[in-house]
Amino acid sequence: MARRSPLLLLALTLTLPAISRAQGTANFSGSWKLAQIDPPVDPRNGRPPGPGGGLGGGGDAENAYGASIREIFAQAPQMMIITQTANQITVQLGSEKESYTLDDKPTVTPAGDLNALKTWAHWDGTKLHLHFKKGMNWGRDILSLTDGKLTVLRDVESGGGSTTYTITYSRQ
Repeated sequence: MARRSPLLLLALTLTLPAISRAQGTANFSGSWKLAQIDPPVDPRNGRPPGPGGGLGGGGDAENAYGASIREIFAQAPQMMIITQTANQITVQLGSEKESYTLDDKPTVTPAGDLNALKTWAHWDGTKLHLHFKKGMNWGRDILSLTDGKLTVLRDVESGGGSTTYTITYSRQ
């Protein structure tokens, strides 16, 4: 029995990290349509969250940069299209696509641009954390799957104001 304990301990030491990594294998791929928002109104202005919310830091500009901010940082995007591989996830919100590598390393698009979109992602168990920053605006989505529904805890800060929403999506 005394000889088995070190072998058992070694076996557990080698397999637990593999089990932990395997937990982060949820596949979020698909087209997702907004089903529910909590809270249903933006506490700052009493209006439903949506495109145009969370403006500032360039999001109110009438150019491509402002339009990009409005789509990426909308508190509750109406639709999300997600494609996922073992190493990467891409999220499309309107005409904007955000790509993330699943190794917590930043991706900068376009490279060298001070106001470029910066994205990074990491697993926390079965939940996927997606971080994004563009100019002075930043956000984080925490994705999880439950009973075929996609739940997104969305924190966004834009123009000095920040909001947090729990958004539930159904497969399209």
